[in-house]
Amino acid sequence: MTFEVRAPEQEELAAFFSVNSIAFGRQLNPERVEGGMRFAERERLLGAFDDGRCIGSAGAFRFDLSVPGGSLPCAGGTWVGVLPTDRRRGVLTALMTEQLRRVRAWGEPIAALWASEAPIYGRFGYGLATEHFDEVRLARVHGRLRGHPAARGKPRLVTREEALAAWPAVWEAVRGQRAGLHTRSAAWWEERGVPAQEREEPGWSKDFLVSLEADGATIGYARYRVRGEWEHGLPAGEVAVHELLGIDGGAEAALWEYILGVDLVDRVTAYRRPLDETLLHLLEDPRRAVRRPSDALFCRVLDPAAALEGRRYPGEGRLVLEVADDFGGYAAGRFALEAGPGGARCRATGEAADLELGAEELGSLLFGQVSALALWRAGRIAGSEAAARTADALFRWRPEPWAPEVW
Repeated sequence: MTFEVRAPEQEELAAFFSVNSIAFGRQLNPERVEGGMRFAERERLLGAFDDGRCIGSAGAFRFDLSVPGGSLPCAGGTWVGVLPTDRRRGVLTALMTEQLRRVRAWGEPIAALWASEAPIYGRFGYGLATEHFDEVRLARVHGRLRGHPAARGKPRLVTREEALAAWPAVWEAVRGQRAGLHTRSAAWWEERGVPAQEREEPGWSKDFLVSLEADGATIGYARYRVRGEWEHGLPAGEVAVHELLGIDGGAEAALWEYILGVDLVDRVTAYRRPLDETLLHLLEDPRRAVRRPSDALFCRVLDPAAALEGRRYPGEGRLVLEVADDFGGYAAGRFALEAGPGGARCRATGEAADLELGAEELGSLLFGQVSALALWRAGRIAGSEAAARTADALFRWRPEPWAPEVW
């Protein structure tokens, strides 16, 4: 290795962000550097430098991430890239090695990220933890709803300032119900949640911001755009829903009724929706909703005891897990997990293991969506079928985990 891995200096940030832009096939936008540093921390960035030239980048946001029944400090991996001129030199491996070492030193028990390509991060101990519908598409003519007995609230178009004041409480309410949502700071909301400088898309409107209000409180919101189009004198536009959250099913039903009532469009597309999407159970003909499933969050466990004790479990049970970790050894060990609805206790033990798995598989299980039995059937977990079924009963969680935002 003829390069060094370290935090970039202030004057090197433009080069750092340029590497990431080039790696993703984009031109560097100077505003992106300024905006990114509003909620990033320079000491949590890593660059690979070869004779002063930045050739690789990696960052880690600091936030808490909801897990089943709880929340954990998490390093949100981001801005990972290597210049195409410097591939196959071990740059990514060196960046991941140093980043995970730092995350563990910071005392954050897990790291999570969105993968540009799914196979990349398994070798670094990241496991696929959540899936979602990357798109749900519906012709508006088929948007007839059954109705919801608890639907309530009145939608109101609001300003950006009103959204910034009211929406964080809704996000936190949903975060308390589902695994996979991260905390959003005020700077995050201003820069990414409801940005002042919206990304222009040819043919599309700017964001419409809608709050759902009941009894003087905001109980849901939606952020969407409209593409106006006409064919043979008939409206053929589209509504693109980029974020829609309600504090309960009744609020979600009211928001979907609003979205499906937008005039002069013939189709609705919603992005990054949960696998247990409420809309699918509201539609009279859910077959008409075309769904595209996709991987979402990948999770890396660095402190198994803290991670497993930080979530809740739907039933009582006990398992001894033997975890192998070939990349850094952070999750390696044998752990006795005693868990239940009231909490969990996880300690190192010398007892015989019920199940043997890798750090990648442990990360997959943590959020309660991936089935231990499915991993066992695929040969990725060793042990008895009975132990795999016990793990399923312990780890599975509802509602489904959901990560509404790519960071």
